[in-house]
Amino acid sequence: MRLVPALRRHRIGIRVRAVLCLGGLLGIGAVGTLAAWSDKATATSGTFATGTIIIQLDNTKTLAMSTLAALNLLPGEGVAAVVTVQNKGTLPLTYTMAATTPAGSPEVTAHLAVAAYSGGAASNAATNGLRAGSCSGTKIAEAALTAGGSAPVATTPRPLAARTGTETLCVTVRLLPSAPVSVQNQLLGTARLVFTATVGRQP
Repeated sequence: MRLVPALRRHRIGIRVRAVLCLGGLLGIGAVGTLAAWSDKATATSGTFATGTIIIQLDNTKTLAMSTLAALNLLPGEGVAAVVTVQNKGTLPLTYTMAATTPAGSPEVTAHLAVAAYSGGAASNAATNGLRAGSCSGTKIAEAALTAGGSAPVATTPRPLAARTGTETLCVTVRLLPSAPVSVQNQLLGTARLVFTATVGRQP
């Protein structure tokens, strides 16, 4: 009869130990860090690419305007020629124009004036026996040359659309009527018209 209570006590002890062991496992789980739920969303950008700036004159970077030359000029005489300014780049641009002459240019340089007309055509007809180069169109600028330096001619930036933007300019060079006798028989070998393209907002 004594074995029964002992067996009961033994079984009860096993149950208690089992429960305590389970409780120990739960306790270990409770000590650890709880995992947080998370999610992500992603946005992908498009392509980044730089643009190009390409300004040309009559489909070239360096244009020889042989028609814009004259020998034996008299005061008031001049010549005219047409040039097409083109934007061949991928960005819209604005351009300005300056006239430069080489170092050592003679005194007569300062008595030569360059003028530009937008959308004009050139005429080199003579008037009363004098060369009277002229342009139709809208006059946008005029400036006298600087000996051995650069003279700004078209200083207000002129816009050209990307890829296909063009502007036809008629340019005249004339010896000013006020040119003094001292500049007789002087020769200016060359004058360069420099077109500078700019894009973007300027500081």
